[in-house]
Amino acid sequence: MAAKTISFPKGKGHLTHNNREFICNNVVPERTAWNRIYIQEPLKDAYEKCFGQALRDYNAAQKRKDRQKDDYLKEIENSGNKEKAFYENIVQIGKKTDTPVTDENGVLTEEAKAAIEVLDRYAKTFQERNPNLYLFNCVMHLDEATPHLHIDYIPVAHGYKNGMKTRNSLTKAFQQMGFAKAVSRKQNETVAWQEREREYLTELCREQGIEIEVLGVQRDNLSLPEYKTAMREVEKLEQHAVVLDKRNEALEQQNDDLVQKTAELRGQVQEMEVQNNELVLQAQKLTEQIEEAEEKEKAAKEVLAKHDLRAETFKMISKEVAAETKSMKSVAVPMTNLFGSEEYVKVKKSDWNKILDAFSKAVSRNHLLEKYEKKISNLEQKIAALTEQVEKLKRFVASRGLGEAFVEFVKSLAPKTMKQRLEEAKADAAEHNRQKQSRRQDMVSKNKQRQQEM
Repeated sequence: MAAKTISFPKGKGHLTHNNREFICNNVVPERTAWNRIYIQEPLKDAYEKCFGQALRDYNAAQKRKDRQKDDYLKEIENSGNKEKAFYENIVQIGKKTDTPVTDENGVLTEEAKAAIEVLDRYAKTFQERNPNLYLFNCVMHLDEATPHLHIDYIPVAHGYKNGMKTRNSLTKAFQQMGFAKAVSRKQNETVAWQEREREYLTELCREQGIEIEVLGVQRDNLSLPEYKTAMREVEKLEQHAVVLDKRNEALEQQNDDLVQKTAELRGQVQEMEVQNNELVLQAQKLTEQIEEAEEKEKAAKEVLAKHDLRAETFKMISKEVAAETKSMKSVAVPMTNLFGSEEYVKVKKSDWNKILDAFSKAVSRNHLLEKYEKKISNLEQKIAALTEQVEKLKRFVASRGLGEAFVEFVKSLAPKTMKQRLEEAKADAAEHNRQKQSRRQDMVSKNKQRQQEM
């Protein structure tokens, strides 16, 4: 049996193609039933299983709703940090020239049977070997030219101190599976993982009697001095690549910081907009309440001034009563009772009518005084309550730091109607929010430009 190659490239992750939801031209539909399905889990369900609890824990710890995450899968799909929702590798033993699925008679070849055995064992042991790569979709295709696997997985990294405790991170997932941190572009976690997987596949192939061809670099056309010179150039390039990798890591960290700061600033801007709108509404309500209180106080004072009987009216009534009393005393002549000691007075009939009329007026005045006493007392209580309400509103305005600004605001609106004042306040608030929105968009645009430059 001739030596074969092991292919382990990255796939495009077309799940609809992998799961045969549509058929391409290179597919033999009659053999689609030969395909082997190891797992087919919806991506959304897989994300819930991997990150659902971490997302709920994160949201429960947020005091502000605008910082909560609704859909972690959608966040990763829309991420500007080149994050992928999932990754795919295609595993294949041999090529269509040395490992075809069928012969000219449509019968499964011996080469294909051996390759299928290797791929089957590899698929069934993938999750055990890679605990931080959650396998959610895995199929073996036998309806194309050569047997091959589509391995689709989600990297799951744990132990983050800030944000969600469990996240999608391929690099950290590899590190938590024991692979050392990258030291260069050619010596990183992904390369180390791919080498380990190739070694495992090579071991499985040998168990099936399949010889694996290891492709190397030939230098038959170079002399020894030329080869050494070329290797020195390669070493220089590798050293330069290490410097670039470190610089790239620093830029990525800066980019992450900028993204985080942008998110925080966006949240602060939104919070300030909400607070600004609330203050504008409060100022409008306070203006209405103070004006209403002042109108009531003014009306109460007018009523009190109109019916103020305690001063002028009381004084006038007292004078009239005193004069009439004196007049009544002058018309009464004292007389001695012949049959007893009690003294009587003698009054003319015309004077007696005057006395009765004066008595009737006195009674009416007493009722009138009692009536206005009660009305005046009620008005005084209303004035006191309105005065207290105005003072409370003024204290509330001062406690919110709106004292001077609010006074200027009220003064500027004094000649205008209430409706005009409210419309101008709303217009000012809208213009303020528009300027903040414009600054926020400029900031987001600059961050995007920096990300593209990086």
